[in-house]
Amino acid sequence: MGIASTDTLVKELNSAGSLPVEFGRLLHTVRREWFIPDRIWVDRKPIDRASQPDMWMRAVYSNSAIVTQFDDGRTQWPDVGEIPTCSASMPSTVAGMLDHLDVKKGHSVLEIGTGTGFSAALLSEIVGPSGNVTTVEIDQQVAENARDRLTGFDRVRTVVGDATTGAFESAPFDRVISTATVHLGHVPYSWLQQTKPGGVIVTPVRADLTSGPLVRFIVNEDGTATGRMVPMGVQFMEVRSQRTAQTPDDDFDWQDDTADRSTTKIKPWLMFSDIVSRWALGVALPSCRYNTEENKFVWLRGPVSCSWASVVPDGDGRLLVRQKGIRRLWDEAESAYPWWIGQGRPVGPDWIWTITPKHQTIQPGSATGQC
Repeated sequence: MGIASTDTLVKELNSAGSLPVEFGRLLHTVRREWFIPDRIWVDRKPIDRASQPDMWMRAVYSNSAIVTQFDDGRTQWPDVGEIPTCSASMPSTVAGMLDHLDVKKGHSVLEIGTGTGFSAALLSEIVGPSGNVTTVEIDQQVAENARDRLTGFDRVRTVVGDATTGAFESAPFDRVISTATVHLGHVPYSWLQQTKPGGVIVTPVRADLTSGPLVRFIVNEDGTATGRMVPMGVQFMEVRSQRTAQTPDDDFDWQDDTADRSTTKIKPWLMFSDIVSRWALGVALPSCRYNTEENKFVWLRGPVSCSWASVVPDGDGRLLVRQKGIRRLWDEAESAYPWWIGQGRPVGPDWIWTITPKHQTIQPGSATGQC
């Protein structure tokens, strides 16, 4: 087997039908290996370029995500940490996002989350000499490493800071792209303020019940923006300033006899096992997380309110509900599910997103839900 190369990656992406023609040319101009550290993790396994050069090259030139940092840098290679906090995205994901961004020569672009610097370099090549790219990274060490790798890409300006505030000093932008996930209802309005009317913002958005989707917004003349999901699934790390603390599952007693008890006829595993219905529930149940074991057990928990609910067969053909806390999470879910069915079971692209200076909404069909 020969050494992996850009040709290897282009062939893999082409065989999967996920490579725009222009991106294939870009990969030969901006080589991925220039932006990948010598020590990485792939599938939670440490790889060292010096001692494992072939394995490192195969990872770099495959359609794989590569973790370059765990736990905000507290975990040092080769140890494997809890949470990946910086990575090089799958090349197919990068290609898809840039395709939806529809960036052109001469454009001014704001990138949220510099990471390795690879996407910023690709953007620089796309916008050409008459364009420019400003990339913002909250982690100073990650930013400095990327700035070093971006030497020679003169159209890229690397800024250290919280990207939710954008980069007013370089605005306005024709395009804004985020490689960090923002929470539903919390797309930073500063991004709209820094985007020209008619400009495009592409960002992953998550609800607590589900990751994704990728949403493409168009900024309007009046300072609002309208968006829709695009047909590609993504998984990105959360914007650091929007992270929500996790409450350990062990902190909840799912069989607490002091909890309020009732029964339900709705099978909860049907509600939560389907990604389409789970997104609708995520819209209706902000700050709610779940777990499920098919036909046996479902729990919901609110990490902020410390409320919880569980649903489990009681052995007599009934589904027993227990709820505790200031929120009645199962009641909320039990109301939202038939509402979604009544709306015609809208799927991702059916949802319409609207951002104004005062609020953000997501709307399937004619019914509007505040988020």
